[in-house]
Amino acid sequence: MAWIRWGLVVLLLAVPACLGAAGGADVDVDETDVVVLTESNFKDELNKAKYALVEFYAPWCGHCKSLKPAYAAAATKLKAADGVDAILAKVDATQEKTLADQFGVRGYPTLKWFVGGELVGDYSGGRSESDIVAWVTKKTGPATRDLADVAALEKAEADEGVYAIAYLAELSGPAFESFVAQAEKDDSATYLTTTSEAVAAALGLTAPGSAAVVRHYADTGVERVAGAGLPEFEATEGEFGDKVAALVLAQRLPAYLEFSQQNAPTIFGSGVPKQVIVCAPESAWGRESALEKALAQASATTRGKVVLVTAKLGTPNADPIAKFFGVEAGAEEPFVVGFDSGSNKKFSFPEDAKPDAEGIAAFAQSIVDGTAQGLLKSAPVPDEPTDNGVTVVVGKTVEDIVFDTERDVLLEVYAPWCGHCKALAPTYEKLAKKFAGVDSVVIAKMDGTENEHPEISAQVRRRKSGWGL
Repeated sequence: MAWIRWGLVVLLLAVPACLGAAGGADVDVDETDVVVLTESNFKDELNKAKYALVEFYAPWCGHCKSLKPAYAAAATKLKAADGVDAILAKVDATQEKTLADQFGVRGYPTLKWFVGGELVGDYSGGRSESDIVAWVTKKTGPATRDLADVAALEKAEADEGVYAIAYLAELSGPAFESFVAQAEKDDSATYLTTTSEAVAAALGLTAPGSAAVVRHYADTGVERVAGAGLPEFEATEGEFGDKVAALVLAQRLPAYLEFSQQNAPTIFGSGVPKQVIVCAPESAWGRESALEKALAQASATTRGKVVLVTAKLGTPNADPIAKFFGVEAGAEEPFVVGFDSGSNKKFSFPEDAKPDAEGIAAFAQSIVDGTAQGLLKSAPVPDEPTDNGVTVVVGKTVEDIVFDTERDVLLEVYAPWCGHCKALAPTYEKLAKKFAGVDSVVIAKMDGTENEHPEISAQVRRRKSGWGL
C-alpha cells in the first residue's frame, strides 16, 4: 500500500476578546464616581490621584456591561475610604482608539493599573465589588494590617473576600517578615496579622506561629478555617509565608462554587487549573440535597488539587457548560465532567461510577494523576454526507474520513458564527466541485464548536479573560 499524505487546514478565527457578548444587559447604574477619561484629559485626571485603575471598554461588550455595577460601586466605596488615594476610571476604547493602541488594548474589558500617572501593569483581581476594592486597597496601602481585637476581625469579615490571618507573638522577626513578603506578591487574599489571644481563639488558633483562612462568599457566608490540617509552625521559621501561601491555595475557595460569569474569575484564577463540574437540573440542588452533601464531603480530599463546580442545567449560568461539554440542557440525571484549564483538556466521568462523594473524589484524583479518560464531542453522523459538494465530518467520522490513507484530505475546521469562515464558504465549495471527480482527494469541513478529536486542534485567537470556558 502506498503511503499517501493527508492535508489539514486549521483556521485561526480572529475574534474579539468579548466573544459573543454583545447582548449583555444594559442596566441603569450610577457611575458618578467613575472618572471618564479621554485623550484630552487622560494625563490631567490621572495626576489628581497617586493611583488609578482604568477600564478600557466597548459600549456593546456584554462583559463590560456586566462589570459596570460592581465597578461603579467599588469606585464609590473607594472614594469614601480613608487614606486611599485612588480613582477608578474608564475609557471608551471604541472612541479613544489612540489611547487603546497606546496601552495595547486587544479585548474588552481590559483593566490597567497606573501609579503616578504611569502604567505599572494589568489588573489581576476578580470582578465583584469586593474583589476590586480589596485589590485596590492592598495596592495602595501596607501589605498587611493588624487586628487588635475580635471586633476588628468581625469588621474585616463583613466584606466579601478571602483573608489570611497570622497569629504571631510579635510583629517582627523572620515569620512576620516572610508573611509580609508573601502578602506583597499574592493578590488572591487579604493578609492580616494579630497578636491577640482573643482573636486567635475566635479563629481556632492556639499558639503563636499559626495561621487561619477566613473566606466570605455571598453563597456561603463567613467561614473560618484554622490551620486546614497543617501542623502549627514555629514563629521563628522563615518559611512561614510559604506555608501560609499553601494554606490559602487549599482553603481560599468554598467546598464548591456554582459556575457563573461572576464566579468564573474566581474558579479559573484560583491557582488550581483542574475542575470537576457536576451538572444537574436546578431542582436537584439545595443545601440538603444529596449532590451538595456529596460535593461537601468530597472537597475534604480534593482541596488544593481540584476545584469542584456546580452547574444548574436549564439556567443561563449553565449554558456555557452545556455547550462546551455537549451536555443536554434538559438532562434529568446528574452529568459529571472534568476539565484542565491549563491544557484545555476535558475528561469523561466513568460510566460505572456514581456521582456520590466517593465517585467524585476518585474522579478528581484520576484527573490529577493523569488516568482520567478524555471527553470529546461529536455531532450526530449526518444522513447526507456532503453539503454543497463539501464532505461533512463529525467527531465520530474523523478516523474514517480524515485519516483514510487511501485519500488526501483537506479539512476546514470552522465555526458557524465566524465571519471569516462564512466568507471562505463559496470559494471552498467551488474547490470541492473541481475535485468532485477525483476519488483520491476529499474536500471536507468540520464544525469545530460541535466536534472534537485529539489529533485536531482548532484555535480561537482571543485574549484569556477568565470570563468563561
